[in-house]
Amino acid sequence: MKKVFSIVVVFVFLSMNFCLAQKEGKSILVDGKSMHYLLTGEENRKLGQPLIILESNHASNVETWYKVIDLLGKNTPVLAYDRAGIGESEAFEELPTPENRTRQLKNLLAKLNLEPPYILVGHGWGGILIKDFAQSYPKQIEGMVYLDPADESSSFEKMVAIFDEEGWDGEKVAREYFDLRKERFQQAPEGIKAEAQVMYDFARGEKSKPALYDFPKIPSAILAGGKQAVFMENPFEPKLSVDYLQMVNLLHKNRIAEFTTQILNSEDSEMVLMSNYSHYLHLQEPEKIASSILSKYYGDPAKKLVEAAQMYDSEQFAKYLEGLEMHTASGKIPEATINMLGYDQLRKDQPTHALALFTYNLNRNPNSANVYDSMGDGLVALGKTQEAVAYYKKAVLLGEKSQHSDLGIFKKNLARVNGEN
Repeated sequence: MKKVFSIVVVFVFLSMNFCLAQKEGKSILVDGKSMHYLLTGEENRKLGQPLIILESNHASNVETWYKVIDLLGKNTPVLAYDRAGIGESEAFEELPTPENRTRQLKNLLAKLNLEPPYILVGHGWGGILIKDFAQSYPKQIEGMVYLDPADESSSFEKMVAIFDEEGWDGEKVAREYFDLRKERFQQAPEGIKAEAQVMYDFARGEKSKPALYDFPKIPSAILAGGKQAVFMENPFEPKLSVDYLQMVNLLHKNRIAEFTTQILNSEDSEMVLMSNYSHYLHLQEPEKIASSILSKYYGDPAKKLVEAAQMYDSEQFAKYLEGLEMHTASGKIPEATINMLGYDQLRKDQPTHALALFTYNLNRNPNSANVYDSMGDGLVALGKTQEAVAYYKKAVLLGEKSQHSDLGIFKKNLARVNGEN
């Protein structure tokens, strides 16, 4: 009865999404196999605007993401898909290893013409898969969000060490757990069974990449459920030689400690422990999940601008700036920040990039004396001194009207281009 209860609880969580309107997905051939996907917010995607990729847990499909997708907003580019052999996607002949999943996703993105940058979101086993993708293509990833991800405490070797430290026979208990775990997925559909076998082998340390337990040095958020024990009582009773809930809570304590260590060793990252919720966080608290995803999607605008200036030529950079507010949290970057970055480009001998920033600033702050003065500096750096005169004059005019503290500088700049100094 308890085993049935555990399955029912998971089914209830997965069924919570069906109260929402069904979304129309599509299918496309990837390497000769049909892959089912849901793509939203892509129509007006701008250059450099991140695409959010949602990677489901084992045996889950796109439907588990419906609530989150709605909350991310209609102008936010989002891709959710069914991995091969799961949901409405056909299975490939190759094993569903993390490496093969990365290649399949990469080919899907290529087929759909979805260029980087990407924000990767992984739930459970999906956390391992997005790590593999990020390790394969680190320069294409702007941020990562892990929802109750699989971690090293679920590996056989780590489990033995944890149990030994507790005073148990670690080898015996871990072996019991793994034997029972394998027994449970034998009756699953073939696609789900194949992935479960890969997960099992990975946790056993067979055919695996240990580096996938590490978190890439990419801005990240880890959200973990705090109520692991509420899912079920012992589904293995009486086959486990220790108390099941004690074992679950012991492993959970260790995984939280590991997450904390990983976050403390990362930059621009955070961890959220959701004490009232369990594994399917995006079904139970979609607002918090969407908020965490958007925090990585928006990121640090100043950092994004610096990286874009390094990546794009002057024409592309100007185009990038046109769409920047589509993925900026406040909808507007402070005038002073843009100005500072513009002068930084001048110092790096990138006057065309600097002028693009000053022009962007002027279009959004047409009554700023400081912005007009900066436009003049940008034009002078390009040798367009005569064009700069009008901007310096406007800076002086607006500066006098507002009694700007830098009015003296504006006047000196105007005098300089007029040959008065």
